[in-house]
Amino acid sequence: MAKVDIEIVRKILAESGVDVRLAAEILNQIRDAVAEEAVEREKPAKKQTLVLVSDPEEGLPKDLTGWVVQLLEDDDPREVADKIVDVSKAFNESPKGKRVPVESFGDAVQSIPSKLFRESELWIKTRDPVRVIPVKNSIGRRRD
Repeated sequence: MAKVDIEIVRKILAESGVDVRLAAEILNQIRDAVAEEAVEREKPAKKQTLVLVSDPEEGLPKDLTGWVVQLLEDDDPREVADKIVDVSKAFNESPKGKRVPVESFGDAVQSIPSKLFRESELWIKTRDPVRVIPVKNSIGRRRD
């Protein structure tokens, strides 16, 4: 809905010949409605970000790939994999999932609609796998 300044509404009411008392009552109702709307707005939930790393059956290679995922700040990050498995199972039971079932985390992240993940309070930030490159935490200092 378009937002209109209350002063513009007051000016239009005055130009239209609306009774001053009626105009004042209408403006007060508008101010009350705006104040209620401001109170009703909730702040967005804080989220934490993590990277799910693909762990092939033969162990972790030097060239890692993964996906960036967000979940609510209070949620346990160790449960993310279980949530993705649950969403995948629900998807595979749907008509589309029966036609094209997902069989891996990569398939799930790339194929399942975001809406299903949001219902489980997960937000997938990268649909395509990203490379994960390990680095040393030390930058090193020059000694003069």
